[in-house]
Amino acid sequence: MIIDKPMNTHKPTSNFFGNIGKVAIALSVLAAGMAFTNPPRDKYLTYASGVLQTELENTVCKDSRVPQALSGVAETLIGSCKNLLTSQRSSIEHLLDNTTERQNLGVASIYQTQLGKKTYPTVAAFGNFVTLPPSSENAQN
Repeated sequence: MIIDKPMNTHKPTSNFFGNIGKVAIALSVLAAGMAFTNPPRDKYLTYASGVLQTELENTVCKDSRVPQALSGVAETLIGSCKNLLTSQRSSIEHLLDNTTERQNLGVASIYQTQLGKKTYPTVAAFGNFVTLPPSSENAQN
């Protein structure tokens, strides 16, 4: 009886190095995309001033426990407070510009804004901002 050898004696080898190349290319494309979409400082200032304005409106301009007879006056004051904050948006941006440090990492940026005794870190990447919980100077001592 004659037994033929299989024609293809090539054993498949690991595709490890081929996969590493694909991963390296994917990471390079991702890094280039992150660098291209890393938001500049002016975009951060627009974002941060909007967040601060909203925060001030929610805390300073909120409706307090005003007697029912004065509710119309309270609504007028709240509206005036919000209008005042809106009109001072450029001043808020200027304040933030003077109290913010930026670490440009190329693919992302870290902004540290110092307001009072608190530091507000914000990570910027892919054209978006994520503000992390503030840290206090007293917590570091």
